[in-house]
Amino acid sequence: MLVLALSAWAEAATVLNWEACVEEAAANNPDLRAARASLEAAGFSAEGAYSGYLPQLSAGAAYTDTSGSAAATTTSDTTYSTTVSLSQNLFAGFQDRAKVAQGAANRDAAAAGLAVAKAKLSQDLKSAFVGLRYAQDNVSLTENIARRREENLRLVELRFESGNENKGSYLLTKASLAQARYDNLQAQQDLVSAQAQLDRVLGRGGTEGLEVRGDIPLTEPGKAPDFRQLAREVPDYQQAAAQQKSAAAGVTLARSGLYPSLNLSGSVGRVGDNWALDDTRRSVGLNLNIPLYSGGKDYYATKSAVSSLEAAASNTDSSEHQLLVRLKQTYASYVESAEKLKVDRAFLDAAMARADIARAKYNNGLMTFENWDIIENDLIQRQKSFLQSQRDRVVAEAAWDQAQGKGVIP
Repeated sequence: MLVLALSAWAEAATVLNWEACVEEAAANNPDLRAARASLEAAGFSAEGAYSGYLPQLSAGAAYTDTSGSAAATTTSDTTYSTTVSLSQNLFAGFQDRAKVAQGAANRDAAAAGLAVAKAKLSQDLKSAFVGLRYAQDNVSLTENIARRREENLRLVELRFESGNENKGSYLLTKASLAQARYDNLQAQQDLVSAQAQLDRVLGRGGTEGLEVRGDIPLTEPGKAPDFRQLAREVPDYQQAAAQQKSAAAGVTLARSGLYPSLNLSGSVGRVGDNWALDDTRRSVGLNLNIPLYSGGKDYYATKSAVSSLEAAASNTDSSEHQLLVRLKQTYASYVESAEKLKVDRAFLDAAMARADIARAKYNNGLMTFENWDIIENDLIQRQKSFLQSQRDRVVAEAAWDQAQGKGVIP
């Protein structure tokens, strides 16, 4: 029955490699879709900001009936008209230029936001993928440990029954087997959580039985970069800088209400007693509007915009400082994780060799149970540490890439 259940689970499992996960996350992750939509919206708004430089053309038709009014004449109580109007703003207090600059800055901020979202998704995907891979390997490792503990128990039990081992050693070995089985149970529960995490990052709807195969490509740490220069190239900093440019354009936009405006307009139309419209009318006008007093609205709007610009500039400086710290910290963790993996690999090789020798010695009565148990526990701990170091190595490189605003999402 157990074999049939495992076979059914294997058939139901969705097996993904790293490349398939990248492609699926790039297409379906909701956070990434939202960032792309925000960039598209900002692009449309930036294009729309140029409308202030272009003429405005409109057309209309009207019907008027004055038969029931005191002003009605004896000639005709109804009027029909059609009109085509054209207007062109000549000066709006630099408002149009500010709107264009603000639209471009907001589009740059949205583009940087998309880059941030891609880098974060890349980190989340790597962490989720290697987390599931770790959970799968941990289930296999704990199963192997439980089998090894069972073999150890049989060996100690035989020696105990023959009078060559004490009861305490026998009971300790039984307890170690119970602990190994509990660790395997915990590993299976962690596997379910890891599957749900990858499912979320991929933008799926609760897929059951996800399984991953293969490894994530890794790179070895190189020479430490110029962190200060690198901080200014990170999308988080570029987003803050774009927001500062938008705030600067907001100051110009707020001040535009203090300047006069100049508009040129013209219209042509036809009027008549019926839709034959036999009378033509034309008009051309140049309108200059000089603001004298608006109740302080424009003044305080300008003061508010200046304060917002100061806040945005401070946020940009703060962003640079925070990024500088984060870059140094994540790079240090990245370098350390790569070296720790090599160290744990060496310790694991040594522990495996010692465990094989110690088992043979204990079986032949050449080693005490206490010394053998120490070596066995050390092997298990080294196996677990190496598995964790493999996971931490990927997570640390993913964090370093995310801190730089880089990733695998196209």
